[in-house]
Parts: sequence; C-alpha cells; structure tokens
Amino acid sequence: MGLDTTHDVDVAVAAEVTAVRYRRRVVAATSIGTFIQMYDAVLYGYFATILAALFFPTADPTAGLLATFAIFAVGFLVNPIGAVIFGHVGDRVGRRSSLAASLLLMTFATMAFGLLPTYAQVGLVAPALLLVCRLLQGLAVSGEIPGSQLLVTEYAARGRRGRTLAVNNIAGTMAGAAAATVGLVLARAMPPEDLASWGWRVAFLVAAPVGLIGLYLRTRLLDSPAFLALGELVKQGAPPLAQAVRTARSGMLVLVAWTAASALGGFLLAGFLPTYLIQVAKLSVDDAFAANLVALLVQVVSTVAGGFLVDRFPLRPVAIAVMAGIAVTVVPGFLIITHWHTLTGALIGQSIWAIFLGATYTISTMIAMTLFPVAIRFTALAVAFNVGLTVFGSTAPYVSTWLVAHTGSPLAPAFYLTAAAVLGLVAVTIGLRPAATAATAEGERVVLP
Repeated sequence: MGLDTTHDVDVAVAAEVTAVRYRRRVVAATSIGTFIQMYDAVLYGYFATILAALFFPTADPTAGLLATFAIFAVGFLVNPIGAVIFGHVGDRVGRRSSLAASLLLMTFATMAFGLLPTYAQVGLVAPALLLVCRLLQGLAVSGEIPGSQLLVTEYAARGRRGRTLAVNNIAGTMAGAAAATVGLVLARAMPPEDLASWGWRVAFLVAAPVGLIGLYLRTRLLDSPAFLALGELVKQGAPPLAQAVRTARSGMLVLVAWTAASALGGFLLAGFLPTYLIQVAKLSVDDAFAANLVALLVQVVSTVAGGFLVDRFPLRPVAIAVMAGIAVTVVPGFLIITHWHTLTGALIGQSIWAIFLGATYTISTMIAMTLFPVAIRFTALAVAFNVGLTVFGSTAPYVSTWLVAHTGSPLAPAFYLTAAAVLGLVAVTIGLRPAATAATAEGERVVLP
C-alpha cells in the first residue's frame, strides 16, 4: 500500500511538472507572437517621415506626412471588423487557429511593406498598396491582442492568471521599444540617403522570419482546456456575435467603458505626451523622451503589480482602486508638468498616474474571464476591446490636441482622461457586482448562454 501511494504521488508530481512546463511553453509562444505583432504595428509610425517622402508626391512634404498618418489611423477603423472575424474563428474553431491566422496575416502584411514599390515607380498605386497593407495590419492586431491574452489566461494555473497575463502584456510593451531601437540603429548605422533608399525596408523584412518562427510555435500548441471542454457545443446555436449581443451585452458595455479609459490613457502616454512635453512644458526633445521612457517603464512595473493584485485579491475592489487611482491623479499630474516645466516635473507628473495605468491592461482580460462564458468569450472580449480602442484610444492624440487648441487649457487632456476614468469606475462598480455576475472570477463556466 505504501509503495502504491508513493507511486501515485510521483505520477501526480510528474504530471504537475509537465503541466507547468507546457504552460510556460504556451506563454512563450503566445508572447513571442504578440511581440512580433506589436513590433510590426508600431514600426510604421517610426518610419512615417520616410514613407511620406517615398509613397506620396514630394511637392508638399507636410501633406504627404499627414496622408501617411491618416493611413495609419484608418487601419484602426477595421479593428471592430477584425474582432468579429477572429472572434468567430476563436469561438467556433479554436483560440489557437485564430491566433495563428492573425500572426500569419500580420507577417504577410509587414513583409509586403518592405517590398512595396514607391510613388516614383508606380505613381498613385503606391499609396493605395500602402493603405491595403495597413488595413491588413489593423485586421491582424484586432485578433492578436485579445486572443493572445485570452489563451494564456485560460491556460494559466488558478491563482497565477494575473501574473501570467502580465507577461504577455509586457511583451507588447517591449515591442514598441524594440521598434524604436531598430529605427535608431539603422539611422545611426547608415547614411540618410541609404536609409531612405533601402535601409527602412530592412526593419520591416527582418520581422518576417521571426514571425514565421512564432507561427510555427503557435501551430504546435493545443487549444485551451476551457475551450476543448466545450466539445461539440462550440458548433451549436447562433453565431458567437449574435449570442454575445443577446446575452452578454451589459458585460460588453462594461468592458468597452473600461477599455475606453485604459486605451485613452495608453495612447496619451505613449502617443501624445512626448509632443506635449516639448510644446507645452517647454522641455528639450531629449528631456521629453527621457521622461516619457521612464513613465513607460513605470507602466511596465504597474502591469506586473496588477497581475499580482488580481491573483491575491478579488477582482472588483482591485479594478475600482486602479481606475479610481487614475481618476484622482491625472489632473494633478498634468498640473505638475505644466507648472514646473522641468524634467523632474515631467517624470513625476506622468508617473503618478502611469503607475495605475499598466494594471488596467491585465484587469481588462480578467473582466472578460469573469463576465463572459467560454463559448462566446473570444468574440465578446475582442469586439468590446476593439470598439473601446478604436473610438477612444486611436483618436486620443488628435482629440487631445484639438481640446488644447479650442479650450486654451493645457489641462484639457487630463480632464478628458478623468472623465473616461470615472466612466470606467462606474462601469466596474456596477457591472462587477457578484449578484450581477454569472461567471466566476476563475472563468470556468463552459455552458452556452
């Protein structure tokens, strides 16, 4: 009897070790794919000036640059469409299949960027092809961000889902730094004429082999246990979008409100504040980018901290505390920036609300795990997330610039984010009440709605 018990314990321990190793493999494969996806998406912005000169008439450089940024923005308009497509695949075929398809699409689009003919070669066909590639990128990202977060969370061990999810979020954040680094290295390593002629293509083309490696790793994964547990149930009933709108509409609205504040804050920090620090706070370019980089690193710390918090405490109070933190600190943060006009002021002014912002990215997927059953979870998360991202996140730099210009107040962007944070705070306070939440915080409900 003793030998049998020892054998059973050994088998159980071996099985747990194997499970842990496989979870790490899932996190690695998914995070590598996320890294490539976000690198590819961000890279466009770093080479916008070169793309404007190569793909549009050179008579008006400013008009060309605006057109280049316009194409970048248009890419976000297809995100909700991509969310429906990839969400349907993720809920009916599998999370793994959806993520493999999105990574393949992104790899193709980015490689095509590096091979596009210029305006001097094919005329107006060049900007048209540029637009097509950017639209394909937008479609790919719409499935990647929610899908990768969902897969790693459904695979993660109970009590470690927040921390596991944080790793995937950090991979996306670091991808932006990698894109900036590649651009800087290329700019320093070759003459400007070579960079404009062919060097910029290298930055896009190097992503292709890495993307194929990520694709290979993803295709070798099994689907999440929660999805596999559905069996034939995934093929029953109305399409996932119809089911989600009918049965999870209130939960989707909660997540849209949360994402509105989260994405708005993220785009303000990474896309608006560097220019704001130069133009409004009168910092030098070096100080502005240094202060912003520190704030982004603070955001990374916050992402990890958010993972630990949701693993240790109930989701609702953590979500309330994090969003309330943004609501009460962003205006004081902007006041410090605009009154001090120093590097120290910029560091403190951004960091006091960035320390809350990173946690919102981890919490958003945990909200989906709580509010949505497995059968519609990919679609409900992807659609809600991409609506909030497209409407509030992608427009944040433009709207904030417009608000400052038309109100004359340098604090207008802060009030804008405060209002969004209050909306998100109200949404989770009401929508995450235990009595109104059908799924558990562990997200194991697998029945069809």
